[in-house]
Amino acid sequence: MSEEKTLMDFVNEAKSQITEIEVSEVVSLLDDGYQVLDVREPAEYISGTIDGAMNVPRGVIEAAADRQYPGKNANMQDRDKKWVLLCATSGRSAMAAAALQQMGFKNIKNINGGMAAWKEAEMQVVIPKHH
Repeated sequence: MSEEKTLMDFVNEAKSQITEIEVSEVVSLLDDGYQVLDVREPAEYISGTIDGAMNVPRGVIEAAADRQYPGKNANMQDRDKKWVLLCATSGRSAMAAAALQQMGFKNIKNINGGMAAWKEAEMQVVIPKHH
């Protein structure tokens, strides 16, 4: 019988499949047409995020991106769209990034350290206008 997987096993497996970037690289990526995808829960998102971020919680990322799913998110159908993923510390966003890549997305990057690293770097945090 195999050993039970832990959360960190899932996160590390995802991180081995994706591209991670540092907070210092985010601004230039945003200038290059990337959009922030905040995969935290709505309550976390509305407490403060990166300017212009769209919120799609980790729990519904596959449904939002699925072209056949009736409840899909119209903003998540273009597989060439450039996304920078964000969560609290980069675990959920790593797993979301790996899932999106498996769904055919070609331009996915994950912010290493997530919102915690963003705040630590004293980057701007905004309260989203629409939620």
